[in-house]
Amino acid sequence: MTATLPSSVRSYHVNSGDGIDGLSLRTHEPRTPGIGEVAVAVHAVSLSFRELLVLRGQYVLPVKPDVIPVSDGAGQVIAVGPGVQRVRPGDRVTAALFPQWLDGPLEPAYLPQLGGSLDGLLTELAVLPEQALVPVPEHLSYAEAATLPCAAVTAWNALTGDGPGIQPGHTVLTIGSGGVPLFAVQLAKLLGARVIGVPPGIRLGV
Repeated sequence: MTATLPSSVRSYHVNSGDGIDGLSLRTHEPRTPGIGEVAVAVHAVSLSFRELLVLRGQYVLPVKPDVIPVSDGAGQVIAVGPGVQRVRPGDRVTAALFPQWLDGPLEPAYLPQLGGSLDGLLTELAVLPEQALVPVPEHLSYAEAATLPCAAVTAWNALTGDGPGIQPGHTVLTIGSGGVPLFAVQLAKLLGARVIGVPPGIRLGV
């Protein structure tokens, strides 16, 4: 089921290392989603320190030339390619940072990432693989949902990913005020933990 795509879309492009002054806004024809792909009209994006690393040429993973940056965003499905079954036009979605990593340990084959080796979401229309998309709950705005894929999932995995995870009565220590520790505070409290937050630069005794 494919809806009519806009006649043109705008996207930001940059080469890693060119800094914020290297960002360029271009208008181009939209790409029609292929087999298993979905066209998403991007309504909100979220910026994190990761994006600065890409601009500075300091990101640890590969960044393709002339990339559309930014990994985190949310929007609405406007068209789907052949074979798509999990979403349909009108659905509100966000996308996983690593679109090919669906389960299990992170392996080299799963390293392609949005806004790095793959085009990201600083665009009006993103074409993404169906398996990368996650539904946005009705109670979240696009702006709120756009903050979740990188920082919130990292915090959630740190709290619950290995072993039994955080249990009520446990103590969680967070350092700094970035996206990951702020999400860790909220999630740890929801899990019933006691949270101690300290500013960056504090030397902790062992």
